[in-house]
Amino acid sequence: MKTPRRRLVTVRDTAGHTQESLAAALGVDVKTVRNWENGTYKPGTPDLRRRLAEELGITRRQLNLHLELAAENAIDPSYCSEDIQVRPIRLKTALEQALNNEESDRLSHAVHWPDSVDLSALDILQKVLAFVRHFEDDTSATLVIPAVDELQRISETFARQARSTVRRNATGLLSEVEQYRGWLAIPGRDWTRARRHLDRAAVVALESDDPLRLATALSFSAYSASRRFDFSSADALSEAAQRDSRVHVGLRTYEIFQRAEVVGRLGLRNESVGLLLSADRLVEHLPDEADLPSSGYWYTPPFFLGQKAFVLRALGDQAGARQAALDCLAEMPPGWSASEWAARRRELANAD
Repeated sequence: MKTPRRRLVTVRDTAGHTQESLAAALGVDVKTVRNWENGTYKPGTPDLRRRLAEELGITRRQLNLHLELAAENAIDPSYCSEDIQVRPIRLKTALEQALNNEESDRLSHAVHWPDSVDLSALDILQKVLAFVRHFEDDTSATLVIPAVDELQRISETFARQARSTVRRNATGLLSEVEQYRGWLAIPGRDWTRARRHLDRAAVVALESDDPLRLATALSFSAYSASRRFDFSSADALSEAAQRDSRVHVGLRTYEIFQRAEVVGRLGLRNESVGLLLSADRLVEHLPDEADLPSSGYWYTPPFFLGQKAFVLRALGDQAGARQAALDCLAEMPPGWSASEWAARRRELANAD
């Protein structure tokens, strides 16, 4: 299990605050800040939470996640926060934090009577999946696996028992959950599980004629192959991911950056440079973050600076790769700083 610093401590450090400076900025004593981080209690008023989120450079939603996580793992305030292990999130906790009462009741009804599932219930389950994805950004892949495994079982049941009018939508959602579960296996190098889920995601996406989810599953498989240094397989998979032009511009940009890195690794320098230039041009035409799909909310210019860094490294431009990684880290939202994909960019930025 990932056991770095407590998440509130990490975010505070990223924001440039000590416990003392944060306390002074908010007009509270240092013990109060220490107790927030230890999970002993939470800021009591909406205004205080708002100001705390502003000082930490995160959203209110992200702050609430950190506070809930701290409370679930509350310890004696005198205990060293460096040694704390954070527990995995279960689906029940995700439902409580992601949904209102009406949404929770609708989803519960669909779970108990899956043949009654409708588009509204699928949208609610999609909302829970989006919540878990953001929770992973704030914690780690390991901590969300139990919740995603439960989501996979529910999605499987919905896809199997949904009426014909919504079965295609239910099958598409199952593909997205399978691809995400495969993605989560990659940081732990569980290649067999990653391949099984990603292969299933691609097959199910084909069944539902869903180009976005199919292309995403193939690009995730290409990423997995790259992490195993199997660049021949990564080349074939990344090429296949680009065959359907009906995908979102954010995913298309990711696919081209990915292929530029892969062919660079294979020594095809001119092709890699050409793809990198094409990807850079696409970044200029990305939509606003509000218009990004929930399955690709990270398709932003700072994220793609990190992708550019990996391409430059594949081309042998270590100085350019390091600078692109530094620029990525400087521009990414503070709430992403603890994510594992950010850690890979941080390693590149710190490389000699």
